[in-house]
Amino acid sequence: MISTPIRVDEKGRELLNHGTLAFPCAWYYSGPNQGDVPWHWHEEIELVYLNRGTLQCSVGSRRFLLCAGEALFINTGIPHAFFEESGIPYEESDIVFHPRLIYGDVGSILYDKYMLPLMRCPSMAGYVFHTDTDWQKEASLSIKDAITVCKNKPDLYEFTVRSLLTNVFTLLLGHSKDQLEQRETRASFLMERVKRMLDYFHSHYQEPVSVTQLAEQASICKRECQRDFKKVLGLTPTQYFEQYRLAMSVHLLTESRHSIIEIADQCGFQSPSYFTKLFRERYGVTPSAFRLHNEPADNIRFPV
Repeated sequence: MISTPIRVDEKGRELLNHGTLAFPCAWYYSGPNQGDVPWHWHEEIELVYLNRGTLQCSVGSRRFLLCAGEALFINTGIPHAFFEESGIPYEESDIVFHPRLIYGDVGSILYDKYMLPLMRCPSMAGYVFHTDTDWQKEASLSIKDAITVCKNKPDLYEFTVRSLLTNVFTLLLGHSKDQLEQRETRASFLMERVKRMLDYFHSHYQEPVSVTQLAEQASICKRECQRDFKKVLGLTPTQYFEQYRLAMSVHLLTESRHSIIEIADQCGFQSPSYFTKLFRERYGVTPSAFRLHNEPADNIRFPV
């Protein structure tokens, strides 16, 4: 299983412009053996369509198992990650776009009445469109078609993509009235607290970072920090440290000429041997073997 690298800023936000200022929308593809996509977040909305296989999706504190033909909505600003299901290869496409593509201007009725309540709704961090319900199946197909049109770019494709995405949100909003009325919960408070701790770690991952240091960023004790991480991300802080540093090492292995020793140091590992041990445990190969057999590819979900 090989992890796809993510470029993020000091707050864990993905460093990638999706589309252009004029048309803030882009499509991506992950083929067989693409592997895990580690935790990250972005201001854009993401819609995922699974073409083949199964995919474990972590969206905030929620966990979803996505099956072939199903689609997933990921709300703006929500940390998320994708994992292979028991090593079974999957094939997925997704479309990532700024919500203004739907609502137009801040202050419009589409923004105030519909999109803002959705973007602020704690229970709508993520939503799976299944194939056994008519409206959800229609939404899934609209997502699939939007990705295809965005990929092929026929004449007037921007209108078609916007129309298909608008249909997705018309269906989602029309069938989610109860959820949209829910107020902010403790879960959303915990997520914001964890994101503050992630901000610190992402700024200092190249240095030794303790759980105590992390807890201090949120003015909580070490035990509460561990509990918050487990509840929101499903990982202990130490597990997250290792996963993130390994993901950063994958990026350096494929995108730089640094030595293994230099990469281990730049990613905050205690020693090259410890780095190699963890890398082999997670990916089944040594860093050197990974570098030898993996080169940058086009059209992956998180481009190099």
